[in-house]
Amino acid sequence: MFKLREEAYIYRTMGIDNGSSNLGLVVIDLDLRSGIYTLVHAETLVAERLIKNHRGSLITHTPRFVRESTLRDVFADRLDEFQPDAVAVENAFFQPGRVTSFETLTEMKVFLREAVIDYDWSMDIILYSPGEAKRAVQSSNFTMKKVVIRDCIIAMGNKIRCVNGTSLDNLTEHEYDGIAVVVCHGEVVRRRTGYVR
Repeated sequence: MFKLREEAYIYRTMGIDNGSSNLGLVVIDLDLRSGIYTLVHAETLVAERLIKNHRGSLITHTPRFVRESTLRDVFADRLDEFQPDAVAVENAFFQPGRVTSFETLTEMKVFLREAVIDYDWSMDIILYSPGEAKRAVQSSNFTMKKVVIRDCIIAMGNKIRCVNGTSLDNLTEHEYDGIAVVVCHGEVVRRRTGYVR
């Protein structure tokens, strides 16, 4: 009888809270059978801290370009390090009066896609709206408030395990958003593969 190895049921997703100054990045393994998520890695990439070690130059490029390319390069390193099966990203959404933010997030999405294509040309980033991602971790009374998202994720402690020194209690808002994106994607994958009906 054909039997799959245990790791065949583990689906690794890198979740990204998109930003051009702060980029939330989490790596989560999902057991497709049980629906248990394991938080392997969580960090917030802060461009201003990373720029000093970057190859780019503020002399020849704008500060925004240097921030975005710095984040892209560190993101590319994390792709190589963690080898995800998928990359799920919180998509930019347009808000009147915040046009520059929307443009910057859209630009950053291009930088992320570029790194993913370099990592695996057959892979693309999977986009979820902020509402979809946040709804995936809330059981009722939908809200976009960061503190509620954090509390909902912490309350999922029986569904999200932590390893490698990670903890659900001391993450940044960007990392919580990254987790929400991964949970959103994970539930879609489990439905499409027949593990959830």
